[in-house]
Amino acid sequence: MAAILRFWRGGLPLGEAFWLWGILGGGVVNLFGTFAALLLLTEEVSPWLVVLLMVAHIPFNLFLLLGVWRSSARPEVGPERRQLARICMTAWAIALSIL
Repeated sequence: MAAILRFWRGGLPLGEAFWLWGILGGGVVNLFGTFAALLLLTEEVSPWLVVLLMVAHIPFNLFLLLGVWRSSARPEVGPERRQLARICMTAWAIALSIL
């Protein structure tokens, strides 16, 4: 729980927040969510349950975006790296939310 709070507050170094939490963590969670939704489709459950599972990861993507955004605001991060991290994480969160 402490690691989650540290990430949320921007207490992690930008590299760790971006690559480990944002890119890897976001990709894995979304991959498993999509896989689970496809699996439910084969089991002929309610389509609403499948839709709910497909959109359930969107709040997590926002959590990742905000955590990386806050980590990029750390004093040791230069303005170019800050801007690049924010643009890339925003694009990644949008892509994960759409797919």
